Amino acid sequence: MRIHTIIVGPIDTNCYIVEDEASREGMIIDPGEEADNILKHLKNMQVKVKAIIITHGHFDHIGANRKLKEKLHVPILMHESDVFGLVTGNSPPPDSFLKDKDSFEVGGLKFEVIHTPGHTPGGISLYCEKEKVIFTGDTLFSGTWGRTDLPYSSEEEMAKSLKKLLKLPPETKVYPGHGQPTTIGEEQGLL
Repeated sequence: MRIHTIIVGPIDTNCYIVEDEASREGMIIDPGEEADNILKHLKNMQVKVKAIIITHGHFDHIGANRKLKEKLHVPILMHESDVFGLVTGNSPPPDSFLKDKDSFEVGGLKFEVIHTPGHTPGGISLYCEKEKVIFTGDTLFSGTWGRTDLPYSSEEEMAKSLKKLLKLPPETKVYPGHGQPTTIGEEQGLL
């Protein structure tokens, strides 16, 4: 697995390009802004994008959806409970929905969807057990977790989501929606 991080937009959102090195197939996670910059990286990497995955529907994670979909002709996938956020981000509607325990493959990489509400009702994390990697959006960060003082957020749901994530193997590398990567082991003292 090759992971390329592009920091985009006014609040430094981590947009990830995840590639299966054997097949050169990949996906984009949370293209928050700067579609041209993301497209330039894709061209340099020569990755065949198969999907755009949205961890949650806030504007800073969806801003480049429209242009990337028009240029790449790939589906946008997200949890149904966060569709309301696409209106403010001028995003096209998702092509299909992801729910808890769904799995999908990109090349030879298999990902499990973990529904992690709290920051938003439809927050998801993407876990690749084989590679011991998880993309957590705005649920889990290095040393903290996502805000729960926003409309549609919930402290109670966030606590449940964090407990779920912190049960993963401690060596699991965490790629958050903002800031530096961490590991589950480093974050197990949060709760």
